[in-house]
Amino acid sequence: MRRTGRRTMLATVAAAALVAGTVVAVHTSPPAAAAETTLRAAATQAGLFFGVAANPNRLSGIVNQEFGQLTPENAMKPDTLATSSGGLQNTGGADTLVNYAAQNNMLVKGHTMVWHSQAGALQGSNQNTLNNFIGNALLRWGNRVQYWDVVNEAFEDNNTGRRRTQWPHTISRDANGDGDVLDAGDTDVIRDSFRRAKQVVQQNNLTTKLCINDYDVEGLTVQGGARNNKAQALYETVRAYTQSSEKLIDCVGFQAHFNDNPNSIISNDLQANIQRFADLGVEVHISELDIDDDLSNNDIGQGQAENYRKVVRACLNVSMCKGITVWGIADSESWRASERGLLFTGGNGNYQKKAAYYAVLEELNRGRNPDSPTSPPTSSSPSNPPSDPPSDPPPPAGCSATASLNSWNGGFVATVRVTAGSSAINQWTVTANLPGGAAVTNVWNADRSGTSGTVRFGNVNYNGRIGAGQSTEFGFQGTGSAEGLTVACSAS
Repeated sequence: MRRTGRRTMLATVAAAALVAGTVVAVHTSPPAAAAETTLRAAATQAGLFFGVAANPNRLSGIVNQEFGQLTPENAMKPDTLATSSGGLQNTGGADTLVNYAAQNNMLVKGHTMVWHSQAGALQGSNQNTLNNFIGNALLRWGNRVQYWDVVNEAFEDNNTGRRRTQWPHTISRDANGDGDVLDAGDTDVIRDSFRRAKQVVQQNNLTTKLCINDYDVEGLTVQGGARNNKAQALYETVRAYTQSSEKLIDCVGFQAHFNDNPNSIISNDLQANIQRFADLGVEVHISELDIDDDLSNNDIGQGQAENYRKVVRACLNVSMCKGITVWGIADSESWRASERGLLFTGGNGNYQKKAAYYAVLEELNRGRNPDSPTSPPTSSSPSNPPSDPPSDPPPPAGCSATASLNSWNGGFVATVRVTAGSSAINQWTVTANLPGGAAVTNVWNADRSGTSGTVRFGNVNYNGRIGAGQSTEFGFQGTGSAEGLTVACSAS
């Protein structure tokens, strides 16, 4: 797992040559509204922000043109900002970024307060010192920082589901010995840090939202279909601290540093995981996105573009997914430069758009409704011309349904695709026959009737009408085994 030096800019910059590829134009309906030509404008139209992580020396014109949100890549980390007493120092770089964002009407996410790595002078500090730093950081920039990562990377690697043992997470104490640190009598650095941050926000009438941020938490499952224990541990923590009267956590960041590690893949249940956090009433952010070219067999053309499309669409399909931030502008300037995971090549302000850029732009222009009329890419580079649409014969009239499963021991997620036949349909109903012992616990993009046996799903107000030969998708999560699930569709 390539995590060494994961937050420090690489000293050696690896240049990446663009491999020619194609952007597949798979949506052929005429546009309902004019497509936007920048990521920032298209995201705003879709009701979310599209941001970038940057250092003060990377503020070229493309930053405010393409991005509506800014995360300091290093300038707000404790090893830069914190004194041993929890005071502030070396704020110049952070001030530059915050001022730039204010001048260009960009949101800011502060990154980060409590972290086991790059702790600097806070290494080994107690909770009182952490609380002092949290208060000072919040008050320094106030509402000019709209989000803060209060706690970062609290859970172990390798899908254990356990808290980290490195400082400061050793502050966590299981007072009653029940195996967790979520009870009122326990000492929990996550709870106590958010409690202090919430107190400062409320006492000073701030509107800043408070986030928890981690990686390898993106899917419900990991490679091979086993449960993502790290995601589950994060979910249980967020649930504990949002369903209480204090409501300490406002937002969750899925870092989304996707690579070929078994725990870092782009799983088909990404959207389902986003949805279950959203159902807790918190915003979800794709907070540090880059996609290793290993996941597309070193193809930074069409292959990588389609991976970006999947991730962006998963966010767009959940209304409480409020933002996507890429972790850098160009491959050569990335902390993962050799993995060529970003949207641009080039460097030093001279950037060229990759196929992934056009895929993201197109998906943002499609908006929240995955089956809304869609425009083709608004522009294309000579090396990335749109391909011809498929010429397969249309399916028969009415509608058809197919289901795909991601299962683990004791649970599953089903994704159902509804396809109109040779004529457009205005509404649809899917009947799912679940095996004995299986039960539906959660659904998105559909209304549900029943939980076990024969369960009926109907369209919601934004996805009932489907053009001839076009498709929409909905999903549901359940307990038990869904092996042998069958689905059928009727339409009018």
